[in-house]
Amino acid sequence: MFRFRLAFVIFVSFGFVLFLGIALYWSSNQVALYVQRSQIAYERLDHYERLSQEAYRHFKQRMDRLMTTTTTPMAKAGVELSGDGLYEAIQELRKTAVTASIPEADNAPLQNNQLAELERVAHLSAFLDAIEYRFDEVEQLRQQRQYDVAVQVLTKFSKEEIDEKFQPLIDAAINAERETAAKAKQELEDWIARSRWIAILASLTAAVFSLISGLLLLRGISKPIEALMKGTTEIASGHLDYRIALDTRDEFAYLGSHFNQMAQELQLQQDKLREGRVVLEKRVVERTFELHRLNEELSHMDNTRREFLADISHELRTPITVIRGEAEVTLRGRNRDAEEYKDTLERIVELSMQLGKYVNDLLFLARAETSNLQFEWNENLDLTELLSSTVENFQVMAEENAVSVSLDAPAEPVWVRGDKQRLRQLLFILGNNACQYSKPGGHITVALWIDKNEVNFSLADQGIGIPAEDLERIFDRQFRSQNAQVSREEGRGLGLPMAKSIMKAHGGRIAVTSIENAGSTFTVTLPLILEGQDEADK
Repeated sequence: MFRFRLAFVIFVSFGFVLFLGIALYWSSNQVALYVQRSQIAYERLDHYERLSQEAYRHFKQRMDRLMTTTTTPMAKAGVELSGDGLYEAIQELRKTAVTASIPEADNAPLQNNQLAELERVAHLSAFLDAIEYRFDEVEQLRQQRQYDVAVQVLTKFSKEEIDEKFQPLIDAAINAERETAAKAKQELEDWIARSRWIAILASLTAAVFSLISGLLLLRGISKPIEALMKGTTEIASGHLDYRIALDTRDEFAYLGSHFNQMAQELQLQQDKLREGRVVLEKRVVERTFELHRLNEELSHMDNTRREFLADISHELRTPITVIRGEAEVTLRGRNRDAEEYKDTLERIVELSMQLGKYVNDLLFLARAETSNLQFEWNENLDLTELLSSTVENFQVMAEENAVSVSLDAPAEPVWVRGDKQRLRQLLFILGNNACQYSKPGGHITVALWIDKNEVNFSLADQGIGIPAEDLERIFDRQFRSQNAQVSREEGRGLGLPMAKSIMKAHGGRIAVTSIENAGSTFTVTLPLILEGQDEADK
């Protein structure tokens, strides 16, 4: 069986790998040992060299100070600084001698090596202390102003102690450490070379065995592998009806039979997936169409909401202007009777109610998912009375623009069905435009008349008029004729579209005639409530 041959090859290969691993592990330990010895030796060599540099730097500072008759703060600071450096150097060397001992490759005891190093460091430390004591003696002679004696003692001390004793001692220590470092480095290089040959021989043996066993296994599995590869290629190409034929009785035959079974199941699953994909594509198309429709509805609602906010913001200006005008005219006038103040206050209250209507529209918009205007219908609304009170408000705006206003309306009531505040809003839109675009000294005429089953009221001004080419577009949102933009920069072209919407909700219509530089006339038509119809409604 193929699995037993493969297991044998794996077992032998594992033995080679294990042997190679053990050999490499042992070799790496030896290399680490020699590397450690080399590092410690070079570290000690650096410490001895630093000790030599710091010692001679300190000796020089002390001598320079002793050779001068005056002591400066800078010289004193230099001596202290060099003394600190010498102290740190000897401390580092002592610490290295205590904590880092050079291990021997043959596992010999390390105590002798460490004790010898400690003895050498102690000898150097004692010698440096003695030299420091001799410097202090010379310093005392100098302080006693025995300069000649101090110089002689310093010269003799420098030659006998430093040049003849300290210099050979520190040189011997440095040379000893240099030899130790060179020896450790050579031993490291020798061991690395031996480890390299051990690894090469073990690798070559494993490679030869792996090559021979691999060739033998390849001869036994090449044909089944080719059959399986061909089968996978056919299956990957979409030929799920292809079947693998193997005449062996090993694991490859078992794998081939299961592969054929898998291909059969894949063919069945592919048929089911094809059917499911058709159904899924149909559902995706339906959901996509539905999402597209919902997205259009949301976009429409959002656009409507924004348009409504712009309209309300535009309409809030007119009632505020009229309220301010009414109050200013009343305050500027002379003392009036209570009736006149009452009339003014009533008009301000009506205009405040108009503003309240706009605010309610804004609140409704904030709470609802629609931005349509809300109407409060009155089945019997006196249009004459509404027009008369609104014209009085026009007069306030007209006075600011030096324009006069007149009303031509029947004395009896004219009944219509409508929202009083919305109709007042429409009148404000037309009146505000007439006041803004009228020339100073102009006149605005408001007229009301009945024509069969309809009631009409018009508002004519003597303003800048509307160009003939723009008459069909003045009820489009945010459209303003060219002469209106030149005349007044403010304005967004929102009033007339809103007026048209209000008339549409009331079942009426609005029309305009205009001559450029001569004036415009807006005519509004509403269904009339007849007397018989009025009685029937009541």
